[in-house]
Amino acid sequence: MNRKSIVMDKELWEHLKIFKELHKKSISFIIREAVKKYLEEKTKNDLAYKMRVLTPYVDDKEQEEIKNILSNLTKEDLETGEIIEI
Repeated sequence: MNRKSIVMDKELWEHLKIFKELHKKSISFIIREAVKKYLEEKTKNDLAYKMRVLTPYVDDKEQEEIKNILSNLTKEDLETGEIIEI
């Protein structure tokens, strides 16, 4: 895991400390879980995000090109072909 510093309101920090004590979880764990849930919710239909995750070594210009190609696919393009057993 990576160590990072974050900044938050004092009131929010106090709420985290209370939650930590009640649920016997570390603040780091609570924050990781919250961020994970937030990202899952906010990115479930975000094509640009999914493309970036799946293609981390592609630059911004290539990302835009891929996004344009994918957004212009038709229903016919996405249909599977005939399956032939050999």
